[in-house]
Amino acid sequence: MHPTQFSRHFSRRPSTFDLRTSQAASPFTATLRGCLCLGCLALIVDAGAMTAANLQQQLAGGAKVVLIDVRIPTSFAQGHLPGAINIPASLCSQKRLPPLGRVVVYDDGLGRQGSGSLQAAAGALAQKPGITVDILEGGFAAWEAAHGLTTRGRGIHHETLNYITYAQLKANNPSEVVLVDLRKTPAPPSSSSPQALASAAEPPTDLGREFPGMAVAKSAADKALNSGGGTPSLIVLIDSADGSAEAAARLLKAGGSRRYAILAGGELSLARKGQAGLQRSGPRSNPRTRN
Repeated sequence: MHPTQFSRHFSRRPSTFDLRTSQAASPFTATLRGCLCLGCLALIVDAGAMTAANLQQQLAGGAKVVLIDVRIPTSFAQGHLPGAINIPASLCSQKRLPPLGRVVVYDDGLGRQGSGSLQAAAGALAQKPGITVDILEGGFAAWEAAHGLTTRGRGIHHETLNYITYAQLKANNPSEVVLVDLRKTPAPPSSSSPQALASAAEPPTDLGREFPGMAVAKSAADKALNSGGGTPSLIVLIDSADGSAEAAARLLKAGGSRRYAILAGGELSLARKGQAGLQRSGPRSNPRTRN
C-alpha cells in the first residue's frame, strides 16, 4: 500500500485500529491481532515440561540444572528446592540474567497464581539468550509429594492447610483440576420464616456448570483422583463451610498428598461467585441475615 493510501485508510476509519473493540476490523487490524496472539503463544510454548521423578533422576545423575522458584519471597523462605533461586513470576520478564543453560522453573503447584502466570514466567525466561526452560509439573507440591529434598526444616510445625479462592480456581487449567464435592444436602428449615424457606429451597451450585472441564469426585478417596503414576492433579476440596474439607485435607496430607487446596468459603463462595457480602450474586440473590 502506498504511504498516502495508508494514511487515508486510517483517517477515514480510525475506529478499526482500536484493538479493544469487538466490531469487525480492517484486514490490517486482523493481521495485527493475529501477530499479537502469536507473540503471546510464543511466550507460552517455548517451555517444556518435566515431572518430579524425572528431575530427581537428573539431579541424582549430576545433571547441571538451574532451579528457579517463581513464588513470592515469603513462600520461598518457608521451603524450596535446594539450590533454587527466587525470581517471582511478575519479575521474570524484567530480570537480566546470564546464559544459565538448562533451567527448571516451578511455582507452588496449587493453582493460586493461575496456570497463565507460570506459563508466562517460563516463556519470558525462555526468550532470554542462552536459556532453555522446562516447567516442573505440579510445582513444589508435587515435588514434596514425590519425597524430593527441600529446605523445609524437619520436626513439628504449626499446622498449615492450603486454601484457594474462587477467582484463583476459575483461572486454573480445567484439565489439571479435580473438584471433590463434600457439600451436604441442605437440611429441612427449622422455621417457616420466608428467609429459612428460601435458603432451604436453594440447591447447591452445579460444579460441572460452574467449572466446565474440571473433573468432579464425591470423595477424597475417589478413583478419579488417581493420576496413574504421573503428576498428581490439583485436588480442590469443596464443603459447606462445616470443616469437612479441612478434615479431608488432613487425611490427604497423612497419605503423602501435597497438591491439594480447600476452596475458601466453600458453597457460600460459589453462591456469591467469590464476592464478599451477605447476598448471593446474580438471579439467585436473596437477602441474608445474621443470627
